Formats: sequence, C-alpha cells, structure tokens
Amino acid sequence: MSTTTDTTALEEALQHLARGQREDLGGLLVDVEVHFKIEKTKVVFHLHCLRLDGNGRPRVRDLVRAICENVLDFAIPRSEISAARAKMEATGSSAALVRLVVEARQLFTDLTQTGEGGELLLFVMAEQILGLPQLICKMSLKTNTRMHVHGADGLHAGVDPDTKKLVLYWGESKIYQEASDAIRECLASLAPMLKSPGNASGPADRDLQLLQRFADIDDPELERALKRFLDPRTEASTRVEFRGLGLVGFDCAHYPKTAGEVELPALIEAMKTLLAGLKKQIGKRVLEEMLEPFGMHFFCVPFPSTQDFTRRLRIELGITDGDTDGAS
Repeated sequence: MSTTTDTTALEEALQHLARGQREDLGGLLVDVEVHFKIEKTKVVFHLHCLRLDGNGRPRVRDLVRAICENVLDFAIPRSEISAARAKMEATGSSAALVRLVVEARQLFTDLTQTGEGGELLLFVMAEQILGLPQLICKMSLKTNTRMHVHGADGLHAGVDPDTKKLVLYWGESKIYQEASDAIRECLASLAPMLKSPGNASGPADRDLQLLQRFADIDDPELERALKRFLDPRTEASTRVEFRGLGLVGFDCAHYPKTAGEVELPALIEAMKTLLAGLKKQIGKRVLEEMLEPFGMHFFCVPFPSTQDFTRRLRIELGITDGDTDGAS
C-alpha cells in the first residue's frame, strides 16, 4: 500500500481478510436468483432458500449450527483470536481459544426480542458469499449484555472493481413473519446510516468514529491504510463510497410440511413465484426512503418458520434451554 489511493493493494488485502468461502453454505442454501439489479435503484437483489436434506426436509437445524460455528469470528476481534491461536501453537492447549468461544456466546443478549440471529446470518453471508470482511466487532464493544450497541448491525468493506473506490457497507438485518414488514424495517434502518455521513451526530458518523478508534483486523498496515481513507483531510477520502447491505428473513409456505413432500427442483420453482413481489416491495421502499442513489446488496431468505429459526439459534447459542425435534 504505497500511497493513500492505492486501492489495488487494498482490494487484495480486503479479499484476503474475508473468512470462509461460498462453498461453506452451498449444502445449506440454494440460489433462487442472485445479482439481479432492481429497476430505478442501485439494489443488487439475492434470493436464497434452504436446501432439503436426504429425507426432503428443510435444513433449518443444519443452517443454524453452521452459522453458530462463526460466532467467534463475528463477536471477537481478530487480534484476540490470533493471540489465542499463537498460545495454542506454543503450548499445545486450545484452552485460550475455548475461552474466547465461551466469551463470544456470552456476548449475545438474553433479551427475548433480539435481532442478533439476523446479524450473525448477515455476517456469514457477507463474508462467505460476497467476500466482504467485517471491519469492527461491535458485539465486543458492549458494556452490558442486555444493551445493544447503536448504529448498523455490521460494517463491512470491499473495493468496487470498476470505480476502484473503497466501499463501506452498512449492514442491517430484520427477521419477521411477513416479508413486507422485514423489508420496510430493514430499509428504514439503513436510510439514516446511508444518508447521515457528514452529520457529526448521525449514526453513520458515530460508526465511523468507532471504526477509527476500534478497527481490529490484525493487520497494522491495512488498518493504517483504511484510516487514511477515512480521514476527511486526505485526498483518499474522496474515493470512499457508502453502500447498504440488507438481509430479511420471513415465513414462507412453499416449504414441505412433511418429509419427502416436495423435491428441491419443485421447491425452487415455487420460490421463483416470490421474485416479482419481493423486487416490487424492495424497489418501492427504496424510493420511499430516497435511497435510490446508494448501491446496495439485499439478501432475502425465506424460512419455514422464522420463530422456529430464532428458537433453534437461541438454543444453539445457549441463550435459552430447550429441545428441538428431529427435523434438519
């Protein structure tokens, strides 16, 4: 990173920083339609549905387990993970890493109405599907496990391959029973994040201040380069673009109610009937929130039951006790 405007080196560094790969979710989620640009907006739309297991059941349990395996990367700064890994290599004991996993799980709130399951899913999809690394562990900034850190659910980064600008993505996730409610609330939450930079009291600027102070990507040279781009006094700051990263989960009746009722190709075709309505709702809300100038990736993930997904995730994280049935 020889100059403050060398985004080629920055792009390579950020790509290397993203954890996991697309194939990690390949057995759990299937693409119904991806990278579709919604008319009159700069939204790139993605619809993914759950795969079915060998008995034809939606793989809810397996998805929950897979995303919970990423709780350490989501909640704990990279420097602490690296230190624990170094200690394991030096001593042969994994105790330090195990302690961090316990700490990561304890950071999740015990509030009943929590959106942190959606935040974790968004984190995994951003890093593994889009290759956009998280820049700051907001979970680790909590001073009270019953209090959320205000601002975006996540802050990720990449470099636009065409403009070569550094792109900061503010992430918001909403999981509701109705898709329309989730879309409305997700875009309503993104709006002040995208439109407030330059307003010292705005939520995006508070997140930028957090990023300046608490960015922890375990790469001092990359941290210095990013901070040069974030310094409004530098020429590099004119090559920073703000975009949105949204995820909505919602209930969907197209999933089979019993094992073997529907095959995956038929399920995908049924899911395609959702496309027109979802795109219309997203486009309408983007215009109503006046977000059409802003680029955005927008994930839609239908579930057989969002309540069941959230319940299983809370159990997997140890937030609440309970048993799940035999479904995948």
